[in-house]
Amino acid sequence: MLRVLEIVLDLPEPTVLAWLDQRGQLPEHIDTALAEALDTLPGCERVGDDATPRTLCGFDSRRKLSRAGWRVITETSERGRRAIASHEESPAPGVTVRSVVCDVALAPDVPLEAAFDDAPDALTQVLADADELTTVATLESRRRMQWRRQSARGVAVDVTLDTARCIRADTDPALTLRELRVTTHWPDDEDDGNDYAAADRAVDAAVDLISGSAAQAAGADASPAPIVPTTETALAALFETANELVRALPAFPVLCDALDRACRLDVPRDNAPVRAQPVDFDGVRTPHRALLAIERNIAVQWFGNEAAVRDTPDVELIHQLRVAQRRLKTATRIFPAWTDAAWTARVEPRLKWLSDLLGEARDWDVFTDSTLPALAQADVDAAAWQATRAAADARRLGARAQVQQALRSSAYAELVLAWLEWISDLAVRGTPEAVRGRSLRGYVKKRVAKHYKRVTRDTKLTALDEAKRHRVRIHAKRLRYTLEFFEPIVSHKTRREVAKTLSRIQSVLGDGNDAAVALRFLEQLDVAPYQVGFARGWCEALKRLTAKEGERLLAELRKPKIVSGGAG
Repeated sequence: MLRVLEIVLDLPEPTVLAWLDQRGQLPEHIDTALAEALDTLPGCERVGDDATPRTLCGFDSRRKLSRAGWRVITETSERGRRAIASHEESPAPGVTVRSVVCDVALAPDVPLEAAFDDAPDALTQVLADADELTTVATLESRRRMQWRRQSARGVAVDVTLDTARCIRADTDPALTLRELRVTTHWPDDEDDGNDYAAADRAVDAAVDLISGSAAQAAGADASPAPIVPTTETALAALFETANELVRALPAFPVLCDALDRACRLDVPRDNAPVRAQPVDFDGVRTPHRALLAIERNIAVQWFGNEAAVRDTPDVELIHQLRVAQRRLKTATRIFPAWTDAAWTARVEPRLKWLSDLLGEARDWDVFTDSTLPALAQADVDAAAWQATRAAADARRLGARAQVQQALRSSAYAELVLAWLEWISDLAVRGTPEAVRGRSLRGYVKKRVAKHYKRVTRDTKLTALDEAKRHRVRIHAKRLRYTLEFFEPIVSHKTRREVAKTLSRIQSVLGDGNDAAVALRFLEQLDVAPYQVGFARGWCEALKRLTAKEGERLLAELRKPKIVSGGAG
C-alpha cells in the first residue's frame, strides 16, 4: 500500500491578486507567476507540468464514507476513466496520511461500485453499509505542476500546484481554486529504511487529490533514490518545505484539501461564524490524548473562521476567531507540562501578536456597537454622540483592516504552521515524563480545583481595583473553558449550574471592563470635555454596579465536580 504524508496550502484568490499587484504582474498571469516563484525557490526542481483537463467527482453516501476516513472519486480525462479509493488519517490537524488502496481503470458503462470488488475488507464493509453513492462535488482540474526538493536531512518532498474549478452538488457557484500539496513518504511499520524504490513510488503516488491517479504520476522525471524517512524526519521535512512556501507565496495551511472541503456539505456557507463545539472524547483515557483532542477541536473553530475573516472581517467572525485563540491559551495553562521550548520560542510570541490585534478589533467593535449607544441613551442629548460614534466606527474599521492584513501575511501562515507542527510533535513524542501514568480524572480534577481556587480567592470585588477585577474575570473564563473542554466527565449539575454561573460572572465583569476600555478609547478620539466627564461618571457607576453583581454571583458559585475519566 502506498502511503504519503501531506500538508495542503490554500492560495486564496484575493490574496494572490494582491500579491500579483505588488509584483507588478497582471491577474491573467496568476499561474505563471506562481510557477516562476516556485522555480526560484532554493532546492526546488520542476519535475512535471500537466495541462490535461480532468474531471474529478467525489462520491459519498450521507457522509458515511468521509466519516470513516474514506475518499472515493472518479477521474475522467482523454486517457479514460479511473476509480480511486484512498483512506485518510490525521495524526494532527492539517496533516494527513493518505493511503491509496484502489486505483483501477473503469469503462464508461461500468458502475462505480464494480471497481472495488477486490478492495480491502475495511472499504468493502463501509460500502456495504452505505446507501447508493452519489456525487457531492466535482472538480474540473485545469493544470497540475510538480516540483521536488530535498529537505535539510535529505528527505524528498514533492510540491504540487493544482488549479481547478469546484462545482458543488448544491447551488453554490463554481469557484476557481488553487492549492499547493506538500507530500513525502510516510513510513510503514515494516519500512527498513532502505526501500528507495518504494519510497519513490509513494512520493509519486500523492495524486488522489485535485491531481489524478497514481498511474499518471509515473511520467515525472526520475531523481536520485530518496532517503526513506522516519516519522520524525518526514514531519520535519514537510513543515520545513511548507514554511519556505508560505514565506515566498501567499499560501496558508488548511485542514483539508479542496475536494474534501467541497464534499463536506455540513460546512457553514456564506461566511457563517463557526462557534466552539463539544470536544470529542470518544476513546480518550489519558491527559495526553485529551490535549490532542482539545487541540483538534480548537483547530476546527480557528480554521472555520480564518478564511472568512481574511475576506470580510465582521464583528462575529473576529469574535469567534478570538475565542478560538483564547481557548488555545487556556489549553496551554491546563497542560503546562506539555509546553516546551518550541511553544515558547515559535508559537507563543506569534500568538500574542495575533491576540493583541484581535483584542483591539474586538474592543473597538464592542465600544462602537454597545458602549457608545448605551452612553448616548443615558444622556439627555443622544444626538450629540453621533459624531463620536462615526469617529469610533472609523477606528474600528481600521482595527479590522489590521486584522485582515495580518491574516494575509506570511507571519500569520508561519504562526499557524508553528502551531500545527507543535501539535504534530506532541502526537509523536507522547506524554511528558513528569505526568506519565496520571489518570484523566485525577489530572482534570486537580486542574479544575486550581482554577476554581483562583476564581474564588478574592470575592470582595468592590474592594479591588480595575486590574484585579479583570483578573477575576479572566480566571472565571479559564475555568469555564476548562469545564467546557471536559464536559463529558463533569457532573450534570456542574454543566447546568456552575458553568452557567461562570458565564454570567464573565459577562457581568466584562461589562465593567468594557466601561474601563471606553474611557481609554474616548480619550483617543479627542471628544468634547463634556462627553468625557459624562462618560467617566456613567462608567464609574457601571463598574461599581457590575462589581456588586459579580460579588453576588461569586457567592452562588459552587465547586465543580468531576465524575468520570479513564485511567492513565
